[in-house]
Amino acid sequence: MFSRLFNGNSRKFAGVDFMALIPAAKVQHATDSTSQKVTLLVPRYSDPLFGRFIQPYLGEKKKFIRLTLDQRGSWIWCQMDGQSTVAHMVCSFEKEFPNDLTDVPERLSGYLYSMWENKFVVLSNLD
Repeated sequence: MFSRLFNGNSRKFAGVDFMALIPAAKVQHATDSTSQKVTLLVPRYSDPLFGRFIQPYLGEKKKFIRLTLDQRGSWIWCQMDGQSTVAHMVCSFEKEFPNDLTDVPERLSGYLYSMWENKFVVLSNLD
């Protein structure tokens, strides 16, 4: 009960069908040509002060925090084109990974929610 009072995100998702949301990438990424794994390039400083004054002057090795996604995460990342809904991604995931069909909508929704909370993706039709 009290968590709903202090969690601003619960109000944003009240009455929203998560399957109708459209995720889009918010951070840069690089794809390894041999393994097809995606590495997210998260800016080291994203707050207004350090992001504006320090981030542009960092070297290439220190400019980004690199997060390498596994095979499924890389596939999901490549599906986020800013036009596909989560429901479409669930159907495509089930076709791509037929051996991994347990709780796909819940797992994919939880994964995308975590990515949204960490500001790696934006849900374009979320008000």
